[in-house]
Amino acid sequence: MNEPKYNYDELRNVVTTFREAIVIACKNRDFDRKDRMSNFPGGCCDDACDLLSYYLYDEFGIRTRQGNGLYDDGVFENRTNHAWLVMDDGTVIDITGTQFRFCAGFTEEVYIGQENAFYKGLQRKTVFENYDIRQSERLWNDYLIIRGCL
Repeated sequence: MNEPKYNYDELRNVVTTFREAIVIACKNRDFDRKDRMSNFPGGCCDDACDLLSYYLYDEFGIRTRQGNGLYDDGVFENRTNHAWLVMDDGTVIDITGTQFRFCAGFTEEVYIGQENAFYKGLQRKTVFENYDIRQSERLWNDYLIIRGCL
């Protein structure tokens, strides 16, 4: 496996700063209340992935793809899809995992690392290319809002 061309501490800082900008935009009510991003981190993991992926590639040349899987707690019939980013070397980047805080014990606001037990336990996992946010007026506007909070 090739050595990554980035520093993990720098990557964590960049990703954390982007996540914090989303939180600021939510607190400022910058997102339309009907926009899924207004409920960050819940229910918007795929949008958050597309937005972060675009930022990482456009600003830093870091290529990612989107992982997607089904979370099933097996107890309360709590089933939901989850999305996260996967780098070429397999590194996972997740800024919405805290929506699983109470049902799966996910506590990190920003997870960067190898696939852990949470991701390994997801069902029907797939990895695919991220959506080009420039093709969606809503996502592009969300991106500009986030950029304004960086």
